[in-house]
Amino acid sequence: MAQYSRKLKKGIRWWYKFDHNSRTYISKCVYLSKNEARRAENAKYEEVSKGGKNYAEKPILSLLEAINERLDYIQTKKSKHYYNQNRQYCSLLLKEFGNIAIDQISKPEVNSFLLEMSQSLQAKGKDNYAVNAALRIYKALFQMMIKNYDLNIANPCIGIEVFSVKRKMKYIPSDEDIDDVKALCDSEQTLLVDFIFETGARINEALQLTGKDIGKDFVILYTRKSKYSDLVPRKVPIKLHLPEVESDERLFKRWNGNPKFLEKKIRKLKQKEWNWHNLRHRYASSLSKQGKPLFEIMMLLGHSQLSTTQNYLQLLADS
Repeated sequence: MAQYSRKLKKGIRWWYKFDHNSRTYISKCVYLSKNEARRAENAKYEEVSKGGKNYAEKPILSLLEAINERLDYIQTKKSKHYYNQNRQYCSLLLKEFGNIAIDQISKPEVNSFLLEMSQSLQAKGKDNYAVNAALRIYKALFQMMIKNYDLNIANPCIGIEVFSVKRKMKYIPSDEDIDDVKALCDSEQTLLVDFIFETGARINEALQLTGKDIGKDFVILYTRKSKYSDLVPRKVPIKLHLPEVESDERLFKRWNGNPKFLEKKIRKLKQKEWNWHNLRHRYASSLSKQGKPLFEIMMLLGHSQLSTTQNYLQLLADS
């Protein structure tokens, strides 16, 4: 048998963990001193040794065990960015609560923890995007454990309202901004800028375009909805004249990764910062201004949800 400690914001806290008859027992709460944890551990050990209760029930799942299982799943199924994000926020959760049993974490405690995080960010002049990301991650963590182990507990994150954020409006470059950038570009660079401008394609979709995907007045773009999903095609009209290439040859074969020339030329011109994705927002806003239905805009952009498309729709100011 052994006692463990962890330094929390409120000071050092102790808990116990021991194995008995092929089962692991973890304290349901933390203790202020090692002696308290030892006494509680001895009492628990004596209780289970005498068989005073029916211990055929499932062993208690600790927070650390839950986090490790969740991270192992994410590392296998999700993106590296999502894994790193989960690892970051789960480490904060473990630091706050310690390695206690997950059924001892209550909704008010989680809400209080997130509120402290929000206040800390606001003191630094930052918004609540990180707090809401943490809430989503914690909700998924507890939901996975409840489902996997058929736990008869409530998800402590259910019912916690998302924290308010100031909507970040994407800057939409003007015609003058785009023309000034194109004046510094060579012919291939200009073609790529015009292509994104006319199709609203993601930059990776444009770079993967091959000859077989180019029609007389349209192109076929492919979107991957998630890491392991199949590519989903969509047909996008285009008026821009594109050079002929072989069916399996990429149109923009000059670049294998995200082209950096756009950002460099924008900085050289000392324009307000914008990038390839801002052109995509401009495309969506232009379609909206033309009176295109929301569902049609969603299909042209390759979105799977209307709510995502609505975030794109910032009407261009009348010149």
